[in-house]
Amino acid sequence: MSAAILPLPGADQPDENRGPQIAGAVVSTTLAALVVFCARMYVRLRMIRSIGIDDYVMLAAMLLSLVGMGIVIAQVHYGAGRHAAYLDPEVNRFGLKLNFASQPIYLWAIPIVKLSVGFFLLRISPSVYYKRILQGVMTFLMAYTFVSLMTLMLQCNNLAVLWDSRIQTTCWSQSTVQGLSYANSTVNIVTDIFFALLPIPMLWNVKINARKKASLICILGLGVFACAAAIVKAAFISNYGKTGDFLWDSANLTIWIAVETNTGIIAACLPCIKPMFKTIFDSSLRYGSSRKRDTYNLHNYAHGTGTKGSKYLHSQTRTEIDARRVAVPNSLADNISEESILTQKPNGITKTTVVTIDRSVEESGETSGWHKDYPERVVEDRL
Repeated sequence: MSAAILPLPGADQPDENRGPQIAGAVVSTTLAALVVFCARMYVRLRMIRSIGIDDYVMLAAMLLSLVGMGIVIAQVHYGAGRHAAYLDPEVNRFGLKLNFASQPIYLWAIPIVKLSVGFFLLRISPSVYYKRILQGVMTFLMAYTFVSLMTLMLQCNNLAVLWDSRIQTTCWSQSTVQGLSYANSTVNIVTDIFFALLPIPMLWNVKINARKKASLICILGLGVFACAAAIVKAAFISNYGKTGDFLWDSANLTIWIAVETNTGIIAACLPCIKPMFKTIFDSSLRYGSSRKRDTYNLHNYAHGTGTKGSKYLHSQTRTEIDARRVAVPNSLADNISEESILTQKPNGITKTTVVTIDRSVEESGETSGWHKDYPERVVEDRL
């Protein structure tokens, strides 16, 4: 009596190919994260000229994401998103091997992003209490990730069985593996919420402008989007290995684990590139104001008779100088007040004195008392 030949997984399904969908989602989100990360490094290296440990940790996370993207692209080439029944057995085995290789990459990339956020929050933390909490959560996150890596590596006596079904060995049950995956997703979701919401109580009593405080809290809270991606990813865990058609079953997990990683990178980098947005916005306003002033032909008023024309021109000129004198110190003070939260020293309170000199009036030789109504010095106390 001949042994029954088992049908290959997916033989009862049409030959669909979700590979392009997988590659498109992973590549687009990874490149978006890369652009935002490069903007962050430009701000830190060229504008602020200050780089910290959080930047180096984020660099490690970005490199892992890029490596993961490369593995996923190769994985798509070797059958990811297709049924095993329509793939050459050797192609299917190599695709499964690449699928396994991507798992520890993203397993570490996600918590490393949060580690970078933790170091960033440590720099702006106003009290030792919050620093202790952050350090405890960061330590727990790294320890738990290491344990998760060990469970990934020890799930089978011979890991090769995960991509080569011809090997005979013993593995943990599917329910055990799924339970560990759910536990990992739960930790990711809880820590995403923690790092997104912690800035609210942490910065609540910091003495800065209320509008800037709200904007800073909102930007730091963008991690909730990574939390949303983690929740969606967790919804697809039950499908992995359900039919034994792993390259097909893992399509959604591959997409959403990359989305979670890269959304976390983007959300973590956005607070650091706010100075770039502020500079671009201020430059646009100055350009627009300059063009608007050019549309006024002040020389036409100068051709008027008597003192009326010259008096109007003199008034317009001094009004513009007034605007420049008021705008420059206020803008500078706003920039400093806002950026001081992001670059404060870890110890104590510092006082910064900003002295502003009006070059346009100084060079023109005007020393009359009309401009002395405006302050020559801006002094701000900040953390």
